[in-house]
Amino acid sequence: MSKYKCYHDEFSIGKLKKYGYTVYFEQLVEEDGFPEMENGYCTEACKEKMKEIYTSVMEEYLKYSESYFEDARIFKYGENKHYVHKDDYESFFKKKEIFLNPIDRSDKLVLVCFKVGILNGKPVRLCDLPEGVKCDYDADNLPGGPIKEEEDD
Repeated sequence: MSKYKCYHDEFSIGKLKKYGYTVYFEQLVEEDGFPEMENGYCTEACKEKMKEIYTSVMEEYLKYSESYFEDARIFKYGENKHYVHKDDYESFFKKKEIFLNPIDRSDKLVLVCFKVGILNGKPVRLCDLPEGVKCDYDADNLPGGPIKEEEDD
């Protein structure tokens, strides 16, 4: 065991599980900030922890990125002037419950721009619903009706 503090001690699997991949993503993908192994400081346990954290972060990032593209609705040019950042798409799914009265504007845009819905107050991907199950709300049935012009940017 090294008498020096390992740089990786600040990384925690518990923190990753609590806050999601974004808590460490920047550090793990940034060339200058990458948490490299250091002789005399890092241990075998540290190495295994960092492998687990790195794998979890990349898997979660890939999951949301793939879903973002899979669920995106394709519109003809000029047909829909709205767009949604990947962060808004992710936050839609990270919510335990979606409040509908009134619905958050970014959640409403996610419903319009993606093949997703709200079922029993929970966000769902339409492709994950069993055959014949309909959402309470989706792009064809928006809570509060269509997006009004005054809601536009």
